[in-house]
Amino acid sequence: MTDDLEESDMAQGQDRIMIHGPRTDGTYVVEFQTAAGQSLAISIPRTETAVIRYFQARMPNGLVV
Repeated sequence: MTDDLEESDMAQGQDRIMIHGPRTDGTYVVEFQTAAGQSLAISIPRTETAVIRYFQARMPNGLVV
């Protein structure tokens, strides 16, 4: 999985949410990562991607919180 934005460009030491996709099978992956490095990735099936596409268009480089 590749990020649209390199790690060095993101604020380090903060939590972040990234949306990856669409993948070749039409799915998206939403990745949540804490500042401590813990992460959780959720795969969104291609039949349920409308909301993910909406948010990805508005935060193409992810969201740092």
